[in-house]
Amino acid sequence: MSSEEVLFSVVLPTSIDRGLILPHSIGSVQKQSLQNFEILIVGDGVNDMTRSVISDLAEKDKRIRFFDFPKHPRRGEEYRHQVLMEEAKGRYVAYLCDRDLFLPHHLETLALYLEQYDFASTLNYFIVEGTESMVYGRKNLDSWDAPSWLLSCEGHSLAYYKTLPFGWRTTPKGVYTDRYMWDQFLTQPDCKAYCGLEPTILWFKRGDHPGMSTEERKKELMRWEEIMEDKVLFQLKKEEALHEMMSGFNFLNRNHPLLIKGRKPSQVPAEILKKIKKALSLS
Repeated sequence: MSSEEVLFSVVLPTSIDRGLILPHSIGSVQKQSLQNFEILIVGDGVNDMTRSVISDLAEKDKRIRFFDFPKHPRRGEEYRHQVLMEEAKGRYVAYLCDRDLFLPHHLETLALYLEQYDFASTLNYFIVEGTESMVYGRKNLDSWDAPSWLLSCEGHSLAYYKTLPFGWRTTPKGVYTDRYMWDQFLTQPDCKAYCGLEPTILWFKRGDHPGMSTEERKKELMRWEEIMEDKVLFQLKKEEALHEMMSGFNFLNRNHPLLIKGRKPSQVPAEILKKIKKALSLS
């Protein structure tokens, strides 16, 4: 791969007054361990303030390109399709919701998956609104063998996208926009899909309409940026989230191929199994 090659096109849809938070979401892309990317901001009826913020960001980082579209009846799905088909230069495509944050290894992790798969997902940390708590793998653990439906977690090859029957298109009412898109990948017989188990996203729930104001969201993102910069504090929070997720998980009775020294629990001698249960406080 040459140094000039763009590995990732990061598509960031935004609208109306989101300019206040864009320096934070875009900043999380700029801090990636993998740096050969472009950021494609897809505007869906942005206001003048947001337009001005994007202009300043693009002036400082030439990897940022802005596509200024009028407000779409839904989420600007066709705009995303147009940008991917006509403008994207990356081998792979990643997405970022304008209120979320990439962890520094997100693109690097996706790149590893996409070397073997057409469509891939990481997990996320769900940020509990108004707190400094996060939950491991929110909306991802209901089905271990299916990718997350969260926009910021997903990635795919650009070449495979161009083989899909439609690509991004207007979503019917009552259907999640992103899931409507991802279903196109997963229903293709030849699509190789994968969901990893490592969280690489801080996901901030929108909430009921109208949800948190942009000013409030900016403060929340700034608070979490400070937490992430404190490596010790953030490591503790990640472990707290993992402990919470694992606390109710019964390893010895769960229906999965757990092995203990190469044996299934049913094959382990009773006296050893008893000791394991005691150690895990499961007896």
